[in-house]
Amino acid sequence: MKKFALVGKPNAGKSSLFNLLTGLNQKIGNYSGVTVERKIGQFQDYEISDLPGIKTLRSTSPEEKISKEAILQYAKDKTPILFVANGMQFEDNLMLFSEIADLQIPCILLINFKDDLSKNKIEINTTSLSNTLGCPVLLMNSRDGDGLSELEYHIKRDGFKIPNAICRSLYDSFENGLLVNSFEKDLAASEANGKNDHAEDFFKRQKVISSMIRSSITEIKNRDNYLSQSKKWDGFLLHPIFGLLFFLFTLLIVFQSVFYLSGFPMDWIDSGFGKLIELVQTNIKVDWLASLLSDGIIAGLGGVLIFIPQIAILFFLLGLLEQSGYLSRISFLSNRFLSKFGLSGQSVVPLMSSWACTIPAIMSTRIINDPKERMAVIMASPLMTCSARLPVYTILIALIFPDPTAGFFNMQGVLLLGLYLLGLIATLLVALIVNKRSKIKPNPLWSLELPIYRFPNWRNVFYNMYQKTKTFVLDAGKIIFIVSIILWFLASFSPKSETFIENEYQSQLLLEQKDTPISLESIALEYSYAGYLGKVIEPVIKPLGYDWKIGIALLSSFAAREVFVGSLATIYSVGSEEDALIKTRLKNEINGKTGQPRFNVATCVSLLLFYVFALQCMSTVAIVRRETDSWFYPIFQFVGMFILAYIAALFGYHLFL
Repeated sequence: MKKFALVGKPNAGKSSLFNLLTGLNQKIGNYSGVTVERKIGQFQDYEISDLPGIKTLRSTSPEEKISKEAILQYAKDKTPILFVANGMQFEDNLMLFSEIADLQIPCILLINFKDDLSKNKIEINTTSLSNTLGCPVLLMNSRDGDGLSELEYHIKRDGFKIPNAICRSLYDSFENGLLVNSFEKDLAASEANGKNDHAEDFFKRQKVISSMIRSSITEIKNRDNYLSQSKKWDGFLLHPIFGLLFFLFTLLIVFQSVFYLSGFPMDWIDSGFGKLIELVQTNIKVDWLASLLSDGIIAGLGGVLIFIPQIAILFFLLGLLEQSGYLSRISFLSNRFLSKFGLSGQSVVPLMSSWACTIPAIMSTRIINDPKERMAVIMASPLMTCSARLPVYTILIALIFPDPTAGFFNMQGVLLLGLYLLGLIATLLVALIVNKRSKIKPNPLWSLELPIYRFPNWRNVFYNMYQKTKTFVLDAGKIIFIVSIILWFLASFSPKSETFIENEYQSQLLLEQKDTPISLESIALEYSYAGYLGKVIEPVIKPLGYDWKIGIALLSSFAAREVFVGSLATIYSVGSEEDALIKTRLKNEINGKTGQPRFNVATCVSLLLFYVFALQCMSTVAIVRRETDSWFYPIFQFVGMFILAYIAALFGYHLFL
C-alpha cells in the first residue's frame, strides 16, 4: 500500500483533514516504545499517518521529537508528505515547510482555512507560489471539504513533487543520505550543547519567505485586521481579572450542562435497563443464569452506561473550547498563576486533559519541555477530576440533593464544580511540593502559539466526542464485565450451608426492631464470600462511615474508579426482589445498627472526599510506572494519595455526622 503523512504546525487543521480523508477507516494507538498517540487511516489505496503537530525540526519536546524523527526517516525513504499550513498564519507555517523542503521530500503544500482567507479578501496566487516552491500548492477548507476534490485528484495521480531547497546553509551536502546525516548531526550537536538558537539560519529563512509572501499574497492588510479582531477578544479573555472570572463562569456552564442536558437521556437508559432486567427475570427459568444476567452483568453495566450522556456532553464541551481557540488562551492566562506553583501554561493542556482521563493526560506531559515540571504534572494530575469519577460524583450528589431547585442552575451543579475545584487545588499544591522537593534539573523555557478565534469544526467536535466516549465505554465495559461476574459470584455463593443461613435468619427475626427490617436475602449476602471479604476490611473503613458492602465496592474500584457504581449496583441487586434502580436502592438502604439511611449526607460527603483524593485506578499506576521508568514514583503516589483520601474522608464524615 502506498503511504504519505500529514505534517504541519499545531492548529493547522491536520486532524480535521485526516478525519475528512479517512472517515471511520482509521486506527489510533501509540508509537512503538512510547506513549505518544499515533493515528493511521486509509484513503483509497493509501495509508495516511497523522503526525503530531511540530513547530520546527529543531524541537526538543518528546512529542515533537516523534514527528521530527519520522520526517527524517521520510527523507531517507522519499515517503511523500502532505504539508498542511494555516492560511491565516501562512508566513509562520512556511518556516517549518522551508526546513522540510530542504530535506528534499516529495510534498504537496495544502493551505487550509480557505474560507477565512476569502472572508478577509486575502488572495494567494497558488500558481506563482507553486512555481517558486517547485511542488503543488492547493487551497482548501478542511472544515467543510471545500477543495477536497482537487486534493484527491493530486493524490491519485501521485502529485507529490520534490520542492526546491530554500536555505542550503544548514547542510554540508544535498546528496540524499548525506543530507539527512548532516542534519541529524547538526541537531545532535545542538541538543548536546543545550543550545537551540540558530538565529542566522532563522533570519535567512525569514528573508526568503517574506519575499515569497510579497510576491504571492495580496490584501495582506486584511489579514492583519483579521488578526486584530482576535487581539480585541484577547483584551477581555486574557485580562488577569475578567479573563479569570470568565474562565470560571465557563467551567460552571460546562458542569451545569453535564447535569441539566443529560437528565432525559439518562432516564431513558435507566428505564431501558430496568425493562431489560425484568425481561430476563421473566423469561429465563434457570435461576442462577437469570441471576447472573440480571443481577450481575446487566446491573453492573447499567450502572455505568447510564452515565454515557454526561460523559459525552463533557467531551463535547471540552472539544468546543479546543476548536474555538479558547483552550490555548487558558494556557496563556494561567501561565502567571501556575508559575507560583512551579508550573507553566504548558501544563494546562495535560491538566485539563485529566478532566477526561488521567492516562492520556500523563501521556501528553511529553509536550512539556521542562523535565522537572513534567514530573510535577505526572505526580499531581491524578488529583484532577477525571470522567471516571463522574458516575461516582453524580450518584452521590443525587443522594445529597435528591430534589434540587428547578432550573438550569442548582446545587447539584454547584457541588460538582466545588469537587472539581477541590481537585484542582490539591493538584496545584502537590505540584508545588514536587517542584520544591524534586532534584531534577529544570529547563523552564517554553513558547505558546495562540490560534485565531474561529467557529468550531462541528464534524471534528462530534467525531472526537464519539471516539472518546466509545473508548471510555469499551475500556470501562471490559473491566466492569469481569468485575461484575466476579462480584456476582462472591455475593451469590457462601461457604455456609443454606440451612445455616435459614437458621441465622430465623434467629435474627426474633431480635428484629421495628425500624430495622431483616430479609433472608440480606442475611445470605452477609454470609457470602463477598460478605466475609467486606468484613475483613470493615474495621479500617468503619470510622469513615462505610460498611462491608461499601468496602467491597471500594476494593473493586481499584480496577477503575467507575466500577464503584457498577459494583454497588451488583451488590444491592443480588437477592433483591424489587426492580428499583440503583439510586432508589441506595436511598432505601438502612444501617442495621442505627435504623438510619446508610447513605446519609455524612457518608456521601465522606465518599465524595475519598474519591477526590484517592488514586483508585490501576491503569494510572501502570502508566506512571511506564513514564517514569521507576516503581518508586507510582507506589509513593498511590500510598500518599490514599492517606490523604482517608484523612479527608474521616474529617468530612465527622463534620457532617
